[in-house]
Amino acid sequence: MLSGRTVLVVETQYIVALDLAHSLEALGAGNVVIAQDAQEAQATSAQWLAASLCIVELERERGDQIALVGDLMRMGLPVIGLTTDRDLETSLAWLALASMVHKPVQSDRLIEAIARVMVEASSQNE
Repeated sequence: MLSGRTVLVVETQYIVALDLAHSLEALGAGNVVIAQDAQEAQATSAQWLAASLCIVELERERGDQIALVGDLMRMGLPVIGLTTDRDLETSLAWLALASMVHKPVQSDRLIEAIARVMVEASSQNE
């Protein structure tokens, strides 16, 4: 599904990020770049600017994470948001443009979200 592609993962809990990286590698990702916050993601941008997918943890009180998602979407990168906040998409309506997966992350839901955003991204590039 990800056949050698680069994926950015922004997740504050490193063990969760490693678990996501393992799952992404099992789906064929060639390079998984892990950042623990938006600042680290910006600092390592040279490693993921050509990413095929971005998975970003979102918390309502973390404006930097929300701003990062907005920046990634404006760059045309496919984004999946991970959150425990079931009302976040309602509060910030534009987040409905990103695919959201609620924590705790279930593998099947993550795989469905990845498949969905990859299909959407490929249809937009045609």
